[in-house]
Amino acid sequence: MKENKKRLSERKWPTFFIVCAISLAILIGGYLLYQNSIEGVVSGTTKSFMNQLADHDIRNVGSQVDSQLNYLRSLAKRMGTIRDEDQMDLPYLLSVEAQATAFQKLYFITREGKTYDSTYLVSSLNKMPWAATYQAATGDFVSRLAVDKREAWGEYLLYGLRLDTPITYGKEQVEGIAGLIPIEELDGLTSLESFDGRGTTLVIQPSGEIITASKYYDSETSRNYFTELKQAKFMGTASMSQCEAAIAQGKSFYAEYVFEGVQYGVILKPMGDATYNNGWYMAVKVPSEVTAEVTQVFLKRSLFFFAILCIVLIIIITFVLRTVRAAQVAKASEQAKSAFLANMSHEIRTPLNGITGLIYLMRQNLDNRERQKEYLEKAEVSAEFLKSVITDVLDMSKIESGQLELYSERMNLKKLLREIQMLVGPQAEAREQHFEIDCEGMEINWVMGDEVRLKQIIVNLLGNALKFTPAGGKISLIVNQRPHEETAETFFKVIDTGCGMSAEFLERIWQPFEQERRIGSQNGTGLGTTLSKILAEEMGGTIGVESRPGEGTTFTVRIPFPVAGQEDTQASSEPEDQKTLAGKRILVVEDNDINREILMEILAGYEAAVECAVNGQEAVDLFTQSQPYWFDVILMDIQMPVLNGYEATEAIRALERPDSKETIIIALTANAFKEEADRALGCGMNGVVTKPLDVNMLLAKLSELDIKNAQKRENN
Repeated sequence: MKENKKRLSERKWPTFFIVCAISLAILIGGYLLYQNSIEGVVSGTTKSFMNQLADHDIRNVGSQVDSQLNYLRSLAKRMGTIRDEDQMDLPYLLSVEAQATAFQKLYFITREGKTYDSTYLVSSLNKMPWAATYQAATGDFVSRLAVDKREAWGEYLLYGLRLDTPITYGKEQVEGIAGLIPIEELDGLTSLESFDGRGTTLVIQPSGEIITASKYYDSETSRNYFTELKQAKFMGTASMSQCEAAIAQGKSFYAEYVFEGVQYGVILKPMGDATYNNGWYMAVKVPSEVTAEVTQVFLKRSLFFFAILCIVLIIIITFVLRTVRAAQVAKASEQAKSAFLANMSHEIRTPLNGITGLIYLMRQNLDNRERQKEYLEKAEVSAEFLKSVITDVLDMSKIESGQLELYSERMNLKKLLREIQMLVGPQAEAREQHFEIDCEGMEINWVMGDEVRLKQIIVNLLGNALKFTPAGGKISLIVNQRPHEETAETFFKVIDTGCGMSAEFLERIWQPFEQERRIGSQNGTGLGTTLSKILAEEMGGTIGVESRPGEGTTFTVRIPFPVAGQEDTQASSEPEDQKTLAGKRILVVEDNDINREILMEILAGYEAAVECAVNGQEAVDLFTQSQPYWFDVILMDIQMPVLNGYEATEAIRALERPDSKETIIIALTANAFKEEADRALGCGMNGVVTKPLDVNMLLAKLSELDIKNAQKRENN
């Protein structure tokens, strides 16, 4: 269960970065789509504005052309209404009219082919630079004219009309009127300064010749707009041939192209009736950087929105992933819990079934003492195994709930090793195995650490070695140290010559409930190595394993212990083995009838005088009513009705009696956790013995307390 949660937890940060990457990818994708959308909208808007601009300029030019032609028509009409006596000569009339209009020159053309102009010159029509245009026209006309004569050099718009009926003026028959206006007059009619001065509006002929002479085009070097288009690189599917075809058909044309490293968009629209169908086109040309700048403005304004969107997106995705992860954790926990219960059910039922079966066999063989003894020994083994299973389960439960705590205290490693020798040695001897402890490489005995948990690690590993080593095999515990300034890096090696483990199993050896079926009589929870690894790592150490099938196994535990100072040289009294409780009066406080009866029988068997109470309040009453120093020891259960063990102990210690502080009170508890022992000592108890009762442990505890009390009396 813990491993599942750990694996899910280990994926937390990678998952978070994946979430961020996905969010960033979505944001970038959305931003790019938004950018393309904005570019499309801005491009469409710019194109629409260019189209409107072209229409606007076409109307302006058309109005100007109509205005000038209307003037010529008006002039012709006035000439027809002047009386003979009021008629002046033609040159003078033209001079007067020219001064009142925008025309730089005005011409009258007679039927005989003479021309009179506003500068008092009379010339032949054939000598005029516009003669061919006039002769080809019918009715009203307007055309571009380039004049290279010194007296009238420049580019002009030629306005003219051919009269249906000649006008008699004096002796002349006037059949047409023409006028020249400098082409610069059109500049003010087009939006040449559009798009912040970067747009260009041109009036061109179908051949590409530029009619307007704006500052953007030098008429000497670039008289034809199509020259630029032919040198440009068109974007998309547009081409110069498509442009020429559209103009030939009198249609509009739009294209984007690159010229001299700059990208432009251009729209060409026919001017049509506005210029009397002479084929002129209005061209509106805009650099693409104008569109890009507008797009950037929109995108910059949208950055804040996308930043907020990104944050919201990350929050949403994180929430979804956390929900999914929580569901995965719950599912994994449920699966692990099911597996845990299944394993525990099997492991607990196995010794229980053994004990139940042995009790049945004992009843069937009440008269056979040898069988009775054999069954009792086997029942004791099953009970010890059941106890170890429950201990492992409780430890795993604490680890799963995150309540595992280590209690660092001053401890003597040599004393710890002696206790391990006393515990494991007899078991190895009973299995006909050779067991030894080598601590020659250990220099520092007194260190700071959790003695109970350290012993649990080593005993777990030695227990596995005992289990998988055959009779005649060897099991060794080798202890070495690397002293540093304030720490003693201590190595515990558990070596056996057993059956070994496969490489496949070594990959999953630290996982809970993992077992490799190596011997027929194998039993266990599969939690020992898992607990050993967790405890070693909690102590700041490591644990490793080397093994090969048929060659044995070596576990190496490394733990850096803080040095606890010099070894205490003061001789300490060692409790002697106590085989009897004769002379001891013991008060057993236990609410469970069976447990109470068993405990009283065991104590009576060791010659103790035993009294009992069924709850804490009854224990306080019995102690209060008894004579001082009547009870030597009180065995106090913890979980009881009326008053629990803690409350009963505090009540006894608070009594005004000479023995209330001196009577030994030992807690009897099924809770083997360190905090339970600390609480018991904190409320006034002298020690803790766990259930089921180990009489040897109780005798050792009583001997130890007797020695302490004796030393205390001597000191007083």
